[in-house]
Amino acid sequence: DSPRSSPSSGINAEYGMMDKFALQEDLQRVSEWSVANNMVLHESKFQVLSYTLGRSALLQELPFYAEVSAYSTSNGELIFPVPDVRDLGVQLSSSRNSPFSTHIAQIVRRASLLAGWVFSVFRDRSPSVMLTLYKALIRPILEYCCLVWSPSSTGEIQAIENVQRCFTRRVSGMEGADYWERLRRLNLMSLQRRRQRYTLIHVWKTYHNLVPDSTGMRMDFDDTGRLGVQLKNAPKYITKADTKRANQLFNSFGVQGYSLWNKLPVEVNSCSTLESFKSALGVFLSSFHDRPPVRGYPVIGNDLVKANRRV
Repeated sequence: DSPRSSPSSGINAEYGMMDKFALQEDLQRVSEWSVANNMVLHESKFQVLSYTLGRSALLQELPFYAEVSAYSTSNGELIFPVPDVRDLGVQLSSSRNSPFSTHIAQIVRRASLLAGWVFSVFRDRSPSVMLTLYKALIRPILEYCCLVWSPSSTGEIQAIENVQRCFTRRVSGMEGADYWERLRRLNLMSLQRRRQRYTLIHVWKTYHNLVPDSTGMRMDFDDTGRLGVQLKNAPKYITKADTKRANQLFNSFGVQGYSLWNKLPVEVNSCSTLESFKSALGVFLSSFHDRPPVRGYPVIGNDLVKANRRV
């Protein structure tokens, strides 16, 4: 049977319509709740972002597919699916393979343009001036909400890292040094290593109830004594999934947070204040080689979970 006439295509289409009707009912309840609580919702600003496990070729070829996939507001306006949505400064895409590819491309472009502006305005290339400008203006763009969109593909990791690589190349005294050596001389972490650092800080805040457990997997902490505070019940995921799905899940906050946290020694994970934890964490991270994947360099791997300390 061809894909357009196979039973699985019809089943996917049927389940898709059931989900659509259920979400339409939820939208109607939200509208009724807003009216009952004297809250006005700007329904003209509503947007739909669809994520599906498999799009039915049969359903997409129907002439009324756009209307079928749309939702209606309480005043009768139709809300059609869009490819990208911006929420709290983060761009989400409807792509299953890389839902944050648009966001990553945008922040890389913004940071690169701002770096070019810095070099065109400021003539002083000394490390103190350049690093102050970089840390204040450029790096925050590349790290905002990184726990949400942290990349899993080597290409996206390289694209983000390339902004810092190009910037440090133009700092005085860095002539002839490769990127890894520039990181060491300027006392900088790679952006990949900093994202791992943010993950650990967020896990520490979760343990101390400073932030809610946002993973939905209920982080289970246990003070073992000898090893300090450890995370139990590792997140389980299907190892038979295709490579892209497996990489996305492996690099998600829930899985990475568990693996990275249990790598910490007791003198780090047992810190009782945030400042002391950050200080101890910085010392711990500096004991590992920091060699992120960059274009034109051999891919050594910068996985902190599998890394050994410097000798």
